[in-house]
Amino acid sequence: MSSTSIFIETSRTSNSPLRLFYRGHLANLGREGVFTMVYLGLYDRLRVAAVAGGSGDNSDVSLLHVAAISSLTGGLAWVASYPFDTIKSVTQGSSFHDNKNHGSVTFKKAFGDIRNRGGYRAFYKGCGASTGRAILVTSTRMIVYESVLAWF
Repeated sequence: MSSTSIFIETSRTSNSPLRLFYRGHLANLGREGVFTMVYLGLYDRLRVAAVAGGSGDNSDVSLLHVAAISSLTGGLAWVASYPFDTIKSVTQGSSFHDNKNHGSVTFKKAFGDIRNRGGYRAFYKGCGASTGRAILVTSTRMIVYESVLAWF
């Protein structure tokens, strides 16, 4: 059974104790889906274009190229997915005792609350520092990945 199937089943029963584990699930799916699509999609295309000149032979990649490309694509991916992270944080950070839905704030309600507080710019509050962290994480991840891949 997939996590989405479990989420749907637990959402039907508002008193289910499992519901706690799926707060922000929809926003998290959006964040991870957008991030992965942008990050890995752009990384692959830029890696091939920059290193091999678009010829398709990209087996010999310098770690400097890997760091630069993954930093760029990781930063762009995080900025693209950041609104979903903001919604997830509001959904997961809501009080369990403040509303009639047993503390669960829906994706739609969180979206509206954020937009009403500061317009669409509010979805990017704190994005700068968080993007710096994402750049470090994604470049380190790809340097390790490409280094291990070279061993095989």
